Amino acid sequence: MALEGKIVDFGVADIFQLISQQQKTGVLLVDRRGESIEVLFWNGTIISAHPVAKVEKELLGEKLVKSGLISADQLQRALDIQEDNLQHLGEILVEMGILGKEMLDRIIRNQIYDTFSELFQWKEGSYAFHAKPVTFNENVFTPLALEHIILDVLRMMDEWPDIMKAISSMNTVFKKSDRAFSEGDEVVEEKMSHEQRIVFNLVDGLSNVQGVVDKSLLGKFSTAKAVKEILDSDYIEVVLDESSVTTQKKSIKYVVMDKAMMVGGYLIFALLLMGLIKVTPPDMKSTFGFFLNSLDPPTSVLAHLEYNRLEKVKHALQIYFWEKRNYPDDLHQLVAANILSEEEIMSTRGKGYLYTSRGKTYSLR
Repeated sequence: MALEGKIVDFGVADIFQLISQQQKTGVLLVDRRGESIEVLFWNGTIISAHPVAKVEKELLGEKLVKSGLISADQLQRALDIQEDNLQHLGEILVEMGILGKEMLDRIIRNQIYDTFSELFQWKEGSYAFHAKPVTFNENVFTPLALEHIILDVLRMMDEWPDIMKAISSMNTVFKKSDRAFSEGDEVVEEKMSHEQRIVFNLVDGLSNVQGVVDKSLLGKFSTAKAVKEILDSDYIEVVLDESSVTTQKKSIKYVVMDKAMMVGGYLIFALLLMGLIKVTPPDMKSTFGFFLNSLDPPTSVLAHLEYNRLEKVKHALQIYFWEKRNYPDDLHQLVAANILSEEEIMSTRGKGYLYTSRGKTYSLR
């Protein structure tokens, strides 16, 4: 009998935890408005995660061809062999000596991480887990422990807004900057990490960020993060075409208009304030109470921020439980375990949460 439910009642992370803790083997299918994602478990570990609509050739084969690691002819030879024995395409490429095990591990791992990053943002949909035999070659790919995936993905999701703020869009095209040309590629690359060097060499002024993702095989997050870091170092810059220049001009126009309206608003407010001062009694608070109260942040915004902070602490507690098999005695142990920072175990108003642990359960408010 399949384990089925709705995400709104039983979250994705919870169902993952249940399958992992019971060391189940089988297939978890998650659906949302026509989208489907398939996750393969083997003894509670993850061996694959990908959109169902994409076949293996699109997920792995075409990525390898786009990156230049294999040729279209080599891919076709591997697919012909796969048709006869139904092996995983990656296994065939490793056995043929075309692809190394380490490279295959990295590609599959990045695919899993990118899929989980998307899946963890789903707030609606349904899931069904079917326990069934799942075969794979342990000598070719090393299964991933769920708790490590979740910890890394949560951190990736935290960093993603800052990355997108810097690079603007996955369609943005970058080129090497004058600074990079003046220092020379060898000097510049000495200052970079392995991932940054791969991305830097793929930035050509023609490929957008998504194109660099396809060629680098580093995954969406790692590639975009490397682009941001290189951009921060001024070794690459945005390529401006005619449409982007037009958009930029429009943006400047709107900014100027906004500033003008803001200044006008301040002048009107100042005149109103001067008029009120003339009729204000000694008790200033009674007259300006409305204005003073309106300066406080909206309760709904604060409540939303506090909810997100509390959810983050709950996720961290779950990760700690997966690793230690017990909840921490106090929240500072999450900091000691490098799961959260000191700031993140406090509420948005800087106060500590009321937390008690009973080993296998906890109370948090």
